[in-house]
Amino acid sequence: MEDQDRTPLDDQSSSSDHATEAPTGPRGPVPAPCPQGGIPRPAPQPPQYPRESGDQPGGRRATFTGTYSPDDNKLRLYASRRLDVETYARVKAAGFIWAPKQDLFVAPTWSPLREDLLIDLAGQIDDEDTSLVERAEVRSERFEGYSERRGTEAESAREAVAAIADHIPFGQPILVGHHSERHARRDAERIQNGMRRAVKLWETSTYWTSRAAGAIRHAKYKERPDVRARRIKTIGAEQRKFQREIAECEHLGGGWAKLTDAQSITRGGEPTTFAERVRFLAGRGIGCRYELAQELDEGKITPEQAQANVVAFFERRKAHLQRWVAHCDNRLAYERAMLDASGYVPPPKPKTKADLPLLNYSGAVAYRNPYRTGEVVRTVAVAMTKAELAKIPSDYKGTRMSECGTHRLRYALVGRGKPGYGGDYGIVYLSDSKQHPRPVVREARS
Repeated sequence: MEDQDRTPLDDQSSSSDHATEAPTGPRGPVPAPCPQGGIPRPAPQPPQYPRESGDQPGGRRATFTGTYSPDDNKLRLYASRRLDVETYARVKAAGFIWAPKQDLFVAPTWSPLREDLLIDLAGQIDDEDTSLVERAEVRSERFEGYSERRGTEAESAREAVAAIADHIPFGQPILVGHHSERHARRDAERIQNGMRRAVKLWETSTYWTSRAAGAIRHAKYKERPDVRARRIKTIGAEQRKFQREIAECEHLGGGWAKLTDAQSITRGGEPTTFAERVRFLAGRGIGCRYELAQELDEGKITPEQAQANVVAFFERRKAHLQRWVAHCDNRLAYERAMLDASGYVPPPKPKTKADLPLLNYSGAVAYRNPYRTGEVVRTVAVAMTKAELAKIPSDYKGTRMSECGTHRLRYALVGRGKPGYGGDYGIVYLSDSKQHPRPVVREARS
């Protein structure tokens, strides 16, 4: 019974509440790990929807349907039959997970490799019919069923313990040496184990109840406009990262492609040979493996082959990253459309000290000490020209908020001799700039 409660954190893995049932759905034997690297993938064939897998027992074939949901950025693969060994190995190697309660394979996130696999199997990728909230409601109902079963089992365990305890007189001790001692100790052990089991089942029932509520709460949380707005920022940041990597590929790949130019790398102003230029970049590991220099020295690869391999690598890498950028574009378009439809208005940004106007006036001034809350410093502004203020290093000047909190004042290290060296910090005003009128007290704010 305890094994039946060991279920995964989400519904994408197998649950053991039905451990005794015969496995159904398109699962296959677990294959050995696929070898990685170096082997080119076959070009995808023209799509024919629906696509079929290899021969199945009985001469029947499995048909596939692939879907994508922008709500959770997941790909799903539906199969009509149990997968053959080869197809199952490809699906598992791409990162798809069998979800028995949904009777499908699901990928945690979108990727070009997984998209290619779905297109190869299903011929095309359709939109997912169920929404995030609908799938969460199905999960919630399933979790509530788990909770009810565990609660029923807990009550049964409690009744079994009560049936044993009811036949024992209240306060009756174990009679040591009596012929009933063995039976009494066995009953005490059964009562103790039964109560442990009942408590554990009640705890499990409470756990599934909270999971059921959490499934709905999480789905609704992801659809909140403010959460969607933050998700748009995250997707935009990922897209900019891919764009930076594309620019790096263009820079490094372009550098290797220009090695045919005799003036691309010179030595003391004199042109070098093509082999020397390739060896120069390879020796420093610029855009290539560090082992490439040793392979060139040992004659395992020619300079022409080395250049062609590196340039081809950056071309493939660039094409791969461009697919990620296009995917981010599609996600941003969807999320922004959903955000606009919700009528969401972003909250105003809180005002900071930088939002206050910077005023320039002479005479007595008062400003707030940023390092001591509530302390106000009163002093007299020191005259200074623009040129003198520009000579002070940036680490020794800044601004301070006025006592009334309506404007800012220039703050710098004022020296007796050369500006910025020696002396004390104080408020300064520019004598050769526009002078502002002193703000009146009624304009002040806390």
